[in-house]
Amino acid sequence: MIPQTRPNDYRYPITGDNKVETVRYTLPEQSASKGLVWINQTQYFEGISMDVWNFRLGGYQICQTWLQSHQGYSLSHKDIQQYQRIIVVLEEIIELILGIDTAIRLSQLKNQKIFEKLQVIVAEQLGIEQNQVSLTSNFALNLGADSLDMLELLMVLEKAFNIKINDEVAKNISTVQNLVNYISQKVVI
Repeated sequence: MIPQTRPNDYRYPITGDNKVETVRYTLPEQSASKGLVWINQTQYFEGISMDVWNFRLGGYQICQTWLQSHQGYSLSHKDIQQYQRIIVVLEEIIELILGIDTAIRLSQLKNQKIFEKLQVIVAEQLGIEQNQVSLTSNFALNLGADSLDMLELLMVLEKAFNIKINDEVAKNISTVQNLVNYISQKVVI
């Protein structure tokens, strides 16, 4: 979910000469989750999370680098608004990255659960040890499954995962990984 923040959420409350002298980040209190980005001894932007302050792209700590590139100059009203927009964009980027990371982790967890269940079923159906079944195992070459074994296995898997594996798909399943990928697309865990 993208935060509904606007540049005004990152206030610049103290009037002054807006001269960028010493750039630093502080938390106003130990328990605070949002801090202050100081540009000189008296002026600062408030409401900036440490995650945003520390966010790096291409080796640059964006919040700090932008201000440091203005060191010795006075920020115009337009500059202040631009910095506030940068903060909003960084908040959104961080939220998107977290969402992508969560989706990847959930997918990996789902695939791991499918593989573990599949490993038990394949071993039982083919009369082999579970540790012989790996993601890279080829049913014919590594696990010794012939076409009848595969037909029986796929029927058991259809029932176990409550899915339908059509003949066209079945022809293209040669490895355990192929099967995990197909089942992952079809089931919700």
